[in-house]
Amino acid sequence: MNNVIFLTGGTGFIGTQIARRLIKEPNNNIVVLIRASGEQSAKLRLSRAWWDWQDLRNNIGKGIQIVRGDVSKPNLGINSTVYNELVQKITHIIHNAADLLVNAPIDELRKTNVQGTANVLELAQAVHKDHRLIRFSHISTAYVAGGRTGLVPEDALTDEYGFTSAYELSKYEGEKLIREAKNNLPISVFRPGMVIGDSKTGAIKTFNTIYFPLRLFLTGISQLT
Repeated sequence: MNNVIFLTGGTGFIGTQIARRLIKEPNNNIVVLIRASGEQSAKLRLSRAWWDWQDLRNNIGKGIQIVRGDVSKPNLGINSTVYNELVQKITHIIHNAADLLVNAPIDELRKTNVQGTANVLELAQAVHKDHRLIRFSHISTAYVAGGRTGLVPEDALTDEYGFTSAYELSKYEGEKLIREAKNNLPISVFRPGMVIGDSKTGAIKTFNTIYFPLRLFLTGISQLT
């Protein structure tokens, strides 16, 4: 049996690494949701995001299908015919898309992190009703704990301790929707912390915090004092 895995957030670092692992299995077919103005621009955007990963780029149009859409829109912004086709063939959903701008306005963050999650859950419910969804994997964040300190049990999702940013609040609200759907869907929740890069190869996609001055130093543009 072939798996058809619907992946959101496939252009990000985590989404890219998920896709790399999935494509190694010959019975996996991946459907990647890409926000773009047209089919060609969607392919171009994904190819650019995966530029360093030839194994992925070689599979675009083969084991990897691109679907143009937007998680924040009804039916994920997908053409109705294509949406219905996906409902009939999807076996797994990995929801990784997120707005990561920590201090963006909460209403902007909610478009992707809350409404987007609700829209992906709606797709999951339709798939499950049609032929049973095997697994819904939600990539959350350790920061749904907000201002809580010490040990945080995985089932202790609460807003009791407040949040230090709008991002944390929006991700909490999104995971709350996921938790509410667990009685009806086969759901797994993953909470990574701050992802810098690959722990084995050292590969980094986004250079921020200390990594930007380090890059300047290593390229001889600047010197650390």
